[in-house]
Amino acid sequence: MADSADLKPGEVKSVRCFGKDLVLFRARSGGVALLDAFCPHMGANLGLGSVQGDALRCRFHGWLFDGQGACTALPGGRRVPPRAHTRSWPTCEKNGQVMAFYHPLGEAPSWEVPTLPEAIDPDWTGLRRGPHWRLRTHPQEILENAMDLAHFPVVHNKLTRAVESLDLTVDGPFLVHRTFQHCQTFKLARLLGVDVAGPVDTHIYGLGLAANRAVVDVRVQLSYTLVFFVTPIEEDVLDLTIYVAVPKRPSRAATFLLLRQAMYAVRRTINEDKPVWETKAYLARPTLAEGDGPVTPYRRWARQFYVDTAGEDDLVSTASARADAPALAREG
Repeated sequence: MADSADLKPGEVKSVRCFGKDLVLFRARSGGVALLDAFCPHMGANLGLGSVQGDALRCRFHGWLFDGQGACTALPGGRRVPPRAHTRSWPTCEKNGQVMAFYHPLGEAPSWEVPTLPEAIDPDWTGLRRGPHWRLRTHPQEILENAMDLAHFPVVHNKLTRAVESLDLTVDGPFLVHRTFQHCQTFKLARLLGVDVAGPVDTHIYGLGLAANRAVVDVRVQLSYTLVFFVTPIEEDVLDLTIYVAVPKRPSRAATFLLLRQAMYAVRRTINEDKPVWETKAYLARPTLAEGDGPVTPYRRWARQFYVDTAGEDDLVSTASARADAPALAREG
C-alpha cells in the first residue's frame, strides 16, 4: 500500500487496489487503517477527508470513522445510524511497508508476513527502494519466473549463462527455491578466468512478497537481496516495486557500487521480462521439457491462495486465466 515512512501520523492517502477505491490513513496515535473509499452516508470519497484523533473525518458531512470502519460520531452529537459502517481491510506494517490482506470472501489472514532479516540487520543497508513498474499481468506469473529456469539464458543472456535448480521446499504459505547461477556479469573477473557464479535462493511469502537472496563469487563473495512487492491493482494490472539490500562494505563507496549494480541488474531483468508478461497466454497445462524448472510444484503450491480452482481452460489469456476461475486471496 505504501512505504511506512511516507505515511505520517494524521496523513490520508487515496489508493486503488484489488479493483477498488480505498483510503489509507494513519491515526494520530500511529496506527494504520485501510477502508473502502466511499462514505456510506452520501457517497463522498473519504480520501478527501482528514484525521481527527484516531478517526477519519468525512469532508462532506463531518462523519467520523474509526480504523475498523465504524462511524463513531456525527456533528452536533446526533445519533449514529446503525448501518453507518464501511469496510475495513486487514493491514500490517512489516519491513518498512504498509501491507494489506485481500480475501474475496472477507476472511481474516491465516498467516503473518515475516520480518525480513535484511530489513533490521545493522550490518546491512536496510531495504532501499528501487525501480517500480505497472504491469498488465498476474501476481502468479511474476513469481513463476523464479521457477522457469529455461528462460534465463534466453531472455536474460546478457546477465545469466545458465541456472541449475537445487531444491524446492514448501511450508504452508511459504516456498523456497534454491538455485545456482552462472553469470555473464563482472567481465573483468571472467577475463581473469573466474567462473562468476553463486547460489540464488528465492523465498516466496504468499503471492505478494518474495525475496531473492544471491551470493556472487568474483574471488570475493558479494551478497545482495532483492525484495519484490506485488500489489494487484485491477483484475489484470499490478504494481511491482523492488527493494534492494546489501551488506555494508568497509567503504561507503563500495556499498553504493554494490547497491547500484544490484539495481541495474534487476531493472534490466524486469524490462526484459515485461513484454513477455504483458502479451503471453497462460497455459493451465503447459508442455514442459527437461530443465524447465519446478513450474508444476510451484503451481500446486499456489492453489492454496485461490478460493476455487475449478473451470480453468487449457488455454486462456493472462488477463482472464485466474480471474475467471479462482478468486485470489493474497498479500498486497
